[in-house]
Amino acid sequence: MKSKENEKWPAYSAHISSAIVELLDEESERYIGDVDLTQFFHALANSVPCNLYNKLTGSNVNHLQFNHIANQLVFQYSKKGD
Repeated sequence: MKSKENEKWPAYSAHISSAIVELLDEESERYIGDVDLTQFFHALANSVPCNLYNKLTGSNVNHLQFNHIANQLVFQYSKKGD
């Protein structure tokens, strides 16, 4: 098991968050305009991760199946403690 000092997910999270903030910043080239928050968070939390997972792994899981995978990761990382 990797030590906390070697975990990369906090840095990944920071980079992904910065990119998402650009989408909502009116001054950004990537600004997407008025946002329907329900649809935005569905895309952010369900559709994008599922599609990316399928592309990177060659899998063909649906949103519900990916949600199960994501829940397993939540459990895995919650067992490590803070």
